[in-house]
Order: sequence, then C-alpha cells, then structure tokens
Amino acid sequence: MPCTLARMAALIAWGLASGAALAQDVVSGGAWLPLPLYQEVMANPVKPAGRPYAGVGSSAGLQAFLANDATALGGPGPVHWVGSDLALTPAQIADYLTVGPGRFDDPAGHGPLVQIPAAYVSVMVSYKGPAGPVTLTTEQLCQLFSGNVDRWSQLGVAVPPGLDAFKLVYRADGSGITDMLTRHLRLACGAASPIAFRAASAFADAFKPGLPPPHFVAAVGESGVAAAMAGNVSAITYLGPAAEFTAGLKPAWLVNGRDGVAYLPTPANVMAAVASDRQAALPAGGVVVRSPSSPGWSAPDNLGNPANWVRIVADPAEGYPIVGSTNFVLSQCYADPAIAVAVRLFLKRFYEDAARVASHQLTPLPAGMRARLLGVFVNGSGNGASLSIGHAAVCGDVAGRG
Repeated sequence: MPCTLARMAALIAWGLASGAALAQDVVSGGAWLPLPLYQEVMANPVKPAGRPYAGVGSSAGLQAFLANDATALGGPGPVHWVGSDLALTPAQIADYLTVGPGRFDDPAGHGPLVQIPAAYVSVMVSYKGPAGPVTLTTEQLCQLFSGNVDRWSQLGVAVPPGLDAFKLVYRADGSGITDMLTRHLRLACGAASPIAFRAASAFADAFKPGLPPPHFVAAVGESGVAAAMAGNVSAITYLGPAAEFTAGLKPAWLVNGRDGVAYLPTPANVMAAVASDRQAALPAGGVVVRSPSSPGWSAPDNLGNPANWVRIVADPAEGYPIVGSTNFVLSQCYADPAIAVAVRLFLKRFYEDAARVASHQLTPLPAGMRARLLGVFVNGSGNGASLSIGHAAVCGDVAGRG
C-alpha cells in the first residue's frame, strides 16, 4: 500500500540528515563502464550488506528496469535503479508511462520515470602494437570499423612486419558505448564507409545479414574487451575511459571532421565537445507535463519528459568527436520509503564528489548542472521540485516500485 505522506517525508528527512547507510536491499546494475565507480560510492563510507551493482551491459540493464525483473542482475526481485550509457528512446519512455509499470492513474503503478546524466564519457579508440602515437582521420575511422582495413600499414602507421596485421575487438553485448560509436559513425562517415552504420547498441548489427569480417573479435562487457586485447599482440578496439579496463592500451588521437583538429579523449576535450552543442544543456522550462498524450510533452524544455534530461551529442562541432553520457534510470516512487531514502542518499554522495568521478577517468558534469540535478531530484527545490525522488504528493497515491 502507498505509504503515508508524513512517513515518507520523515524517512527522507532522516536519511539525508543522518547520512544513513544505503538500504541493504537496493538492487542495481547495468552499464559496465561506471561499475567500479558506482561500487565505490556504495561502499563508502559504510558498505551495505546487499547486492553490489551488477555489470550486465546497458541494454540488459534497461530491459531489467523496464520489466522490473532483476533476473539478469542476479535476481530475483525488483530492480530499483540502473546505470546506462544508452539513453531511453521516446518510445520506451511513452510505453513505460502509458501501458507499463509507470502508467498514470493506476494506484498499483510505480509512479513516474526518472532519467538523468551521471557523467560525461568518451569512446576511446585504444590500441596495442604500434610503439608511437596513432592519429586517425574520420575517413580512416570509418574504414577501420567497417572492416575495410586490417593492417596498420593501410592506415599509414609504421610497425614491425610481425605486428602489421591487427585484430579489431568489438562488444558482442548490447552496449551504450557501441551506440555512441555507431551513432557518430552514422553521421560522420557517409560515403567514406562501405557499410551503412546506424545508431545501434549491438555492433554486429551493422553487418547484417552477413557477419563481421574475420579479423573482428567479439567480447562481452568492458572486462571482456580488456581480456581480448590482452590476448593479442596487435589489436585495436573501442571502449570507455575507465582505467580498470584500459590498462596497457594507448588512446588514438581522433580528428574531428568538423573542425579538422586531432584530439585525445581528455576531460577538457570531452567538455569542449559537449559545450559545442547547445542542445546538450538541461531543460530550462518551468512547466512539468507528465503524460506523453498531453500538449507540451515533446517540448524540449518540458521538465516532465525524461528524454529532455539526457541529450545526445553525436557529432560535435569541436573537441573529441565521440562523446556521450552515462546515466541513471530510476523510479520516482518506491513501495518501501527506505528505498527512496537510499536512492536519494546515493545520488547525493555521487553528485557531491566530482573528484571521485574524475578519479575513474569519467568527466564530471559541470558544478552548476550537478547542483541543479541535486536540487530537483534529491532536495525537491526550484523549478521541477515535484520531480524529486519520493515526493510525498506524487508518490502518496501510487504503490511505487517494489
């Protein structure tokens, strides 16, 4: 049954004021990239007794959340939140809010859906074999991932003869990092690629109805990519920037096809890319339209549309050319108010510690953006205050996720 408004408010106030340990039964998982970071935030300063964040990939994580089925995360039971490098599609959001667990005007529903950015990330094109730096133009990048080249000499890179032929390691599972890469290739390559890339979380989909070329090696998860790279003397891949998975690899310089400058995937170059696209800002409106069937739902500044809180920058005007964000997907309402407390406490710990985020080679959101996300979704202040996790008036009339 829905909790009383007074109990909800009291628990939330107690949890945020006391710094209580995260509830031991919070279930989370999803993207591999932020796994080390999220587990560290959960374990510090007090390690909870429950399940750790489970790395299963962005696609599997989103599927688990949308179905509220933790089987893929080591279940059984509900899924309280997931991490994803994939943004939810407008169709997924509308389905969740109309016929799914978040359907309106249903006392048994879970309440509204929340999707917010956690940090910015680069898709690193990393390699081993060549001793010196490697710079790739847009055309070379397209030829590389289409499978049209399989030797360093074809890219103008000098290596000993025994290292010339390389393997290309790709993600076989549904991956937000793959989606960022293929979304960029779709816009940047055009006629420069012998295959037509499309935004897809499964890399091999680009080659259907055929298969990837024989020098391509499939791997599952960021850890699988790291293991496959370690097993080859000459190889190249794409993966996120977390040091836990990139040890022993070198990042390639990538030429931004729009400004003609070569960039490394540094935090400054990632921020330059995001800043070059005005659409990347958080929604600035004051109106909250909750229903996909209501006028104003699709307006870019509608605070009530989860799609507006995560913007996609597929082909930036400057800066490192392949960037995106890793995101949180969660429910606004939970059946157990202690879960709402735990989720809010986790978000508070996360957004208030930019140094921790940076220590995992992810790029922290700007301070103003982090403050706004905390204000809206944790503290319930300012425009959009009714979007806060566990908001008493919104969540008092629904069962909540549980």
